[in-house]
Amino acid sequence: MSLVVVAVMGHSLGSVNVIQRQTVSGNSTVAIHLAQDKIEELQVRRSLADIDVCPTGGDRGISAKSGVVGIFDRCWRIALSPLGTNLKQIDVTVSWRDYEAREITLSTLLFVEN
Repeated sequence: MSLVVVAVMGHSLGSVNVIQRQTVSGNSTVAIHLAQDKIEELQVRRSLADIDVCPTGGDRGISAKSGVVGIFDRCWRIALSPLGTNLKQIDVTVSWRDYEAREITLSTLLFVEN
């Protein structure tokens, strides 16, 4: 009897771990898409002034679905790149909390004419 209980408990704990990992993976995927969307939005602007809205500004409580409150916060920085005079570096950070605090940052360089 106790062997069966131990086996069932072990299986249950393993299932919880799998579910948590799936949640983290899904949230990470959404965060990457939200960061990529903001990078694409910033890249098409005619004028890219240097700005830093991290960590207190930006978009708060966003989700992958428009008009739905979510668990993600997104901020961005635009600055001259040390790699060249005509390069701007765009960093977009998406943070969220599922089982613990998490964040991802995507960066890109953009050529700008003076």
